[in-house]
Amino acid sequence: MMRAHIVYFLLFLFLVSCDSDRIPEVSSDHSQIEIAHFDHSFFNMDSSHLLLSLDTLKLQFPEFFVSDQKSTALINRYEDPKIRELFNAVDSVFSDTLALNKEIIQSFKYFHHYFPSHDSLQVYTWVSNFESLSPITVSGNTLLIALDFYLGTNSRFYNSAPQYLKNGFDKRYLVSDIMQFYFQSNLPFSKENTLLSSMLYYGKIHYLSSLMIPHQKSELVLKYTPAKMQWCKANEGNVWAYFVENNLLFSSQHQNKQRFVEEAPFSKFYTEFDTQTPGRIGQWIGWRIIESYMKAHPEKSLTDLINEQDAQQILRESRYKPKQ
Repeated sequence: MMRAHIVYFLLFLFLVSCDSDRIPEVSSDHSQIEIAHFDHSFFNMDSSHLLLSLDTLKLQFPEFFVSDQKSTALINRYEDPKIRELFNAVDSVFSDTLALNKEIIQSFKYFHHYFPSHDSLQVYTWVSNFESLSPITVSGNTLLIALDFYLGTNSRFYNSAPQYLKNGFDKRYLVSDIMQFYFQSNLPFSKENTLLSSMLYYGKIHYLSSLMIPHQKSELVLKYTPAKMQWCKANEGNVWAYFVENNLLFSSQHQNKQRFVEEAPFSKFYTEFDTQTPGRIGQWIGWRIIESYMKAHPEKSLTDLINEQDAQQILRESRYKPKQ
């Protein structure tokens, strides 16, 4: 009996050590990232010396003044009560910028572990006043984060947005979004205009992003509730069978991407149970295929994965076959 307990204990230690081996140790790594909070600097300018403060700001944040905006326009923005109110809401949610910086820096330590030759990155936060539809803008090695998109699902600033979008306007998704948008702007899109190629494109993004936030639950990467993620796991085989049996994988009809890949409140199988499904189910299946592919090819680097554009080859070599 004692022998059996020892065997089980050793097996437990082995499994734990194997699991921890998947997450690299980066605590001592140097972070190749700089973070600056334009929103705080801008709205905390000295109101009695705005022109002088703007000149100082232009030296600190030259990237924000490349469009050569007139000083009067910037002062109007500074004095706009609605934008000021929005900044106050942002400041209440992100009052601890050191904690925010620490979280972002940690994710980029993983990033530079996997991509050690990558150049350093610059991250700026600001209040966009929803002038852009995207919460994160990527330009080369610069990332611009609009913090007003992360005030919490119930923020009154989102009253006009549909619920399935509002669910993602929460700060717990911020770091995942940074990685998602960064990879989305840098991953080449397959020339194959099929549902499968689109699924694998997003599957790569989710797979890569999950490696940069390894201690986060997978539902955070997809912005799913735990219940939606559980639905995915319980119905993975059935969803895959539906795609195969209905010859959808190699279809180039945009309608199929709208049904299963693009942002939506739920996926559309045209059944009475559709509303129980999470939107973008094809992206999750794509992630599962990519996971299977990388497990089948431990010799491949993340750069190899990014550069592989043959969707059919990825599927074939993944040996992906979920149980129904």
